[in-house]
Amino acid sequence: MNQMILSQASAWGFPCACSVQGNCQILPQQKTERWTLQLVEERWLLLVGDVPQINLHPQEATVFLERRRLSCENLEAVEF
Repeated sequence: MNQMILSQASAWGFPCACSVQGNCQILPQQKTERWTLQLVEERWLLLVGDVPQINLHPQEATVFLERRRLSCENLEAVEF
């Protein structure tokens, strides 16, 4: 399930990184955003400015990423 989230995030344009130890992160598309999703066991920890905020189930993490993607798309459409 978490591998599917990483694949979907990557397909949506979010930078993803995994270490050999299995530590995975999903980073924002926009450099000005300060959030990170970090895989902790079977949940995704949302950090904002390096401060832990909430543990998300995989489905919740997917919804979060989809909303961020749509928000970025809408922002880009307004800028043109």
